[in-house]
Amino acid sequence: MIKKIFVAMLVAVLMLSMQIVSADIPIDWSKVQRVSSKSDLARYIEASRQRNEDFLPVILTNGLTINVHEFITLCPSSVVSQKVVANDGQNMRVIFQIKDYPGTRVANAYLSGNTDWLSADEKQLYNAAVAVVNEANKRKGDLGKELYIYEYIMNHATYLTGDMNNQPRFVTALGVLLDGKANCQGYADAFYMLGRMCGLNVNRISGQAGGGGHAWNTITFGDGRTYFVDATWDDSNIKFGGFRNYNSYIYFNAPVEIMQATHSWDWSLAPANLQSSIDERYGYCCLTNTQRLNNALAGLNLIAKKIATEKQKWFSVMVPYDEKFSSAHIKDVNAYLGHEFLKTYNARINYYLYVNKYGNYLVFMAAVP
Repeated sequence: MIKKIFVAMLVAVLMLSMQIVSADIPIDWSKVQRVSSKSDLARYIEASRQRNEDFLPVILTNGLTINVHEFITLCPSSVVSQKVVANDGQNMRVIFQIKDYPGTRVANAYLSGNTDWLSADEKQLYNAAVAVVNEANKRKGDLGKELYIYEYIMNHATYLTGDMNNQPRFVTALGVLLDGKANCQGYADAFYMLGRMCGLNVNRISGQAGGGGHAWNTITFGDGRTYFVDATWDDSNIKFGGFRNYNSYIYFNAPVEIMQATHSWDWSLAPANLQSSIDERYGYCCLTNTQRLNNALAGLNLIAKKIATEKQKWFSVMVPYDEKFSSAHIKDVNAYLGHEFLKTYNARINYYLYVNKYGNYLVFMAAVP
């Protein structure tokens, strides 16, 4: 399998041109919270955010330092900027300023029925989000709603990297819904916003992926099972080897066994009841009709259809593992796919086929030269 590698932009401070509250405000540092680990700091910031506290002095002890590259991992729910007041090498006095992402603010406004406190940009985002949510709510069940907003995000945004200071909107849902350009934080913000507005129990999570910091989402269903959701890594707007890579569903309700192959995270900050293995909610979907693939034959048949009749140059499917179509039987797989091209679609096509096995599933990718 040709892996999609997104090197997510890591800088999560100063991205929205926030102004740190002046350090001249009297602070009794003897009463300020002291933290000695990054995970404790993350919990402290999140607890403060939930109390609607946006000005947060803290003392980092035992030589603990936090650089800009770590904020995306520690604080997936908020935009955070910092000002160092004093540092003696062992203890650092820092003032953090916290601000919710626009997606969080819009979701809160929608659920409360009050938009008065939204900015002009956020009100525009609100209107765009309501239109998406109204369509999503026409779908059947929570899975139908989730899939609709997942595909909407992938089909309406292009993954973007660049100068975080000069393009601050693309780290938020503003970039996805209004500008059509966003990085991983923007994708995660949009999914969080739309999911909450649809009544889904969604959240954000962040860690490492593709060699750098990365943000994505989680979703918890009524039975308590929690899954990973990463629209950034499933998006289609990257080309490899001259072929367009179409949306995949590798990270749609992905369990731990799928996610840990490419992503890592702080388990102490992860939600409870993470689904460990593939189940019926995992995304066996194709690009256009979102059907679930029941077996390897159906997957190969779908590849043949996409390439032979719809003239796509690249398509991939995921299927439950079947020994008959394992990488050890690649000749059988090629023979079947070639047979389907010729028999079903009357097309003799030269193609490359890639087969990878991950845990309990196979990924088939075919490309036309």
